[in-house]
Amino acid sequence: MRQVHLCDPQLQGEGGHYLTHDTQLVRELQRRGIPVSIYSRKDCTVACAGVKPEPVFSHDIFQEAATDAQVWAIENFQNVNQAFLADLCQIDPARFSADDLVYFPNLLQNQLYAVALWLGRMPAGQRPAVAVMLRYLNHAMDYVQARANKEHIAHFYRYAARALYGVQPRTVLCADTRELAMAYQKIMTLPVLELPNPMDVSDLLANTAPRPASARPTVVYQGHTSALRGLHFLPEIIERCVKLPARPRFIVQIQNRETATAQLGPTLQRLDQLAAAGEDVRLVNGALGSAEYFSLLGEADVILLPYSPTFYGHGSSGVFTESASAGKVIVVSPGTVPARQGREYALGVVIAAQWTPKAMAEAVAVALHDLPALQKKADAGAPRFRSEQCARVLWEKLLAAVPKPATARAA
Repeated sequence: MRQVHLCDPQLQGEGGHYLTHDTQLVRELQRRGIPVSIYSRKDCTVACAGVKPEPVFSHDIFQEAATDAQVWAIENFQNVNQAFLADLCQIDPARFSADDLVYFPNLLQNQLYAVALWLGRMPAGQRPAVAVMLRYLNHAMDYVQARANKEHIAHFYRYAARALYGVQPRTVLCADTRELAMAYQKIMTLPVLELPNPMDVSDLLANTAPRPASARPTVVYQGHTSALRGLHFLPEIIERCVKLPARPRFIVQIQNRETATAQLGPTLQRLDQLAAAGEDVRLVNGALGSAEYFSLLGEADVILLPYSPTFYGHGSSGVFTESASAGKVIVVSPGTVPARQGREYALGVVIAAQWTPKAMAEAVAVALHDLPALQKKADAGAPRFRSEQCARVLWEKLLAAVPKPATARAA
């Protein structure tokens, strides 16, 4: 492998998991002695392991460009792919060779076809191998399920993936959960490689300040503010749990209050009221830098993930992967990837009986009651989890799966 080109339109700043994720990928490539270039969002303000990204991409991958309620999926596929193609064409094609790998860690159908069009503009003998991580079964999201003609999204994934294979047979389609790999393979009738979600942050947590001693356990909810992550359950969960004998404190990160207000305004108001009422609830507003984010994770006795099974029944969770790698006790929703991974790795995970505020609160109560035993279980399960959900394993599997150029095979 001559060089890896990491193209991440989601890499923008310190908020979210993209920086941590991409940094781990870059560090592992550096350890292997493989040169790496990074292409990020145009307003990117961060570097990954000392590598400064080149600003290329104009939009978030979930950006829409549709105006019609019936043909919105077609409009998005056409317009967003064309915009993504324009971004890719800003990169000098002379940088790429058949011995390179271009890796896209976050794409939807609305960018996937653009990759095929972009590669098709290069001479066939120069085209790099391509790997695409498909993380979001977006047509299964609740807000998409409410729309007309949503089934077109699966058709577009199939069309775009097959077009990409037609232009570059040395394509590897990937997913970071077993459930996603199976779902995409069924949609596209093409092989999909399951890879880990490389979010081992145990070394980062080791560098955070020691947690202050407290007689009251701390329950932390952090990350992106969304109904898919069960934020609307939090007021009732908190109100039920603060009455428990353990008297837990809750810390809630409101990462993107402005964009979440339209959907979650009443929930945010209730959380504001709970925080103002006393010492049971502390709100942390805004995106956090890495040090602040992992400091918050380090404060937790229990991580609360009341995530929607509709989406997280197949999607990975960065917060879960970080928490499990750090040996945290975690409360999760039933029927989700975190629930399945918690069982498979024998982690300190409590699975709620149902995806309801009452059931999630009952699971928090179990976690607090059994906290010492669960913490021992979390500590015991974390090493294996870290060893398998890491950048080393991702690159081992991915680089082994990339077909060699025809000239190399002939030699």
